[in-house]
Amino acid sequence: MKLLSLVVLITTSMHIGLASSETLFNESSYESLVSDNHARSVGDIITILIYESASATANADTDADKTIGLGLSTKRDSHQHRYGIDVNNDYSSAGEINRGGRLVANVSVTVKEIMSNGDMHVAGMQELEFNDEKQLIKIQGRIRPEDISSDNTILSTRVADAKIEYIGDGVLGSSSGPGIFTRIFNILF
Repeated sequence: MKLLSLVVLITTSMHIGLASSETLFNESSYESLVSDNHARSVGDIITILIYESASATANADTDADKTIGLGLSTKRDSHQHRYGIDVNNDYSSAGEINRGGRLVANVSVTVKEIMSNGDMHVAGMQELEFNDEKQLIKIQGRIRPEDISSDNTILSTRVADAKIEYIGDGVLGSSSGPGIFTRIFNILF
């Protein structure tokens, strides 16, 4: 009886040992203790550091000058009559447009897709509301895993096919636009 118990115990422990040793290491989900802690899979989060600045300047100058002259002179009995037509047309115009914009923000995004070449499609948004002012920042694009830093961040200048939207709504946003009379005047003229 002791011999039978011993055989059952040894056989059972061998099967338990084999089953548990197979589950200790899973190659598909293994992460080294010393590896970087950055996004690798769909659903992982990456922080994009947005430092964008844009400016544009346009100048236009127009100058036109047109002159038409016609003269007629007649003399009869020591009287001289002169007739003339003179048309002048001068036109001058100048214009200048200056625009500038700057956006600095940190937005965490989610990995939506891992592409066949290893690049990641990411997208996310951040919505802030403070003193009746709403601000919405949306960003999406494609990133390379090698551009992700060790602290799991990436600069917006390293995002390919980037689409960044900034929408502000509230008292400040509405007061910076043209007034109703200005808009009506612009429509009419």
